[in-house]
Amino acid sequence: MQKTNGKHNLAKPVSAIDPQRAEDIWIMQILQGIVYVAIFLLISIGVKSIYSGHVEHGYILFFFALLMLLNVSIFERSESERFFRTFFVLTVATLFIYLTASGGENNTGPLWFYVFPPLIFYLLGLRLGLTVITSCFLLIAVIFKFPELPFVTTKYHPDFQLRFLTSISFVTVFSYTLDFSRRRARDELIRLADKYEHASKTDELTQLSNRREMLSRLNAEFYRYQRHGHHFSVMLIDIDHFKHINDQYGHDAGDAVLKQFSEQLTAHSRQLDLAARWGGEEFLVLLPETSLVQALSIAERLRAKIEATEFNYQNLVIPVRISAGVCSISQFESTEGLLRQTDMNLYEAKMKGRNRIIPMVKTNSSSDA
Repeated sequence: MQKTNGKHNLAKPVSAIDPQRAEDIWIMQILQGIVYVAIFLLISIGVKSIYSGHVEHGYILFFFALLMLLNVSIFERSESERFFRTFFVLTVATLFIYLTASGGENNTGPLWFYVFPPLIFYLLGLRLGLTVITSCFLLIAVIFKFPELPFVTTKYHPDFQLRFLTSISFVTVFSYTLDFSRRRARDELIRLADKYEHASKTDELTQLSNRREMLSRLNAEFYRYQRHGHHFSVMLIDIDHFKHINDQYGHDAGDAVLKQFSEQLTAHSRQLDLAARWGGEEFLVLLPETSLVQALSIAERLRAKIEATEFNYQNLVIPVRISAGVCSISQFESTEGLLRQTDMNLYEAKMKGRNRIIPMVKTNSSSDA
């Protein structure tokens, strides 16, 4: 389990955290509440036991309350969730074994064990929880079978033993089934949420990011630029004469061209770049940590690659060319201005004959915009 970085992590809204981490935080919040309730009950029952004449039993309950309080204190300082859970489970398991071996008051100690299976499955999961519960079952069976052991101070009627073990086995199986169903439903909800989130960010035809996701990333990149000075550039690409491709070869051929171009665009993009279908036959590429001159070089290499690539559809070779407008954020005070100028550069590339990049780098010494 991932360790928290501080107390603020437990107070952080779960909507801002991944689902698994959100569940871990929620479990820790519930567990802290259970610990405080357990401390209160142990102290209360311990006081009652002392007043009832069971002084030793009362002090032992106080000892377990002190252990839980110590666990809380350690967690407040170390914030180690794993240690907190492990210490709690060991304390509770030892407490229940003690109650079974001593009988508690009037041999009612084993009855507290009914709360153990659902709690352990919830805290530890199915596999580890089943291991812990099985180990406790074996110890209880030993206590029932060998009441002469030095740490066993009570005896149980054989009918009680049989009924207790049968009923607690049913509770365990029932708790296991419920927790299994809960976890399976949770995993399915997470899977569906991931699926719909992916669909909301992805263009269905090309499997590139869509306009919505690109705008979100652009805003994030602009924030990084304002905060830390990390420059970025964008290039807006248009497939030349795409309407002619649709008219001559059919819309299915046009879709095939869009898919193949998207594959080429992805293959020739860097890992940190983001390519998105901007609309129709237009594509926008975000180039983080990239100056204008670098972006122009990337765009020109892509243009040349597309010109040299054969686009095929049903044994037909379809010639594809692209035009692109390129801009760097350093020239603008907003993403809106950046996109507006990029679109104007693309329009200029079309007006000048297409199959070109605007602006054009005239010399190797062109300055970084």
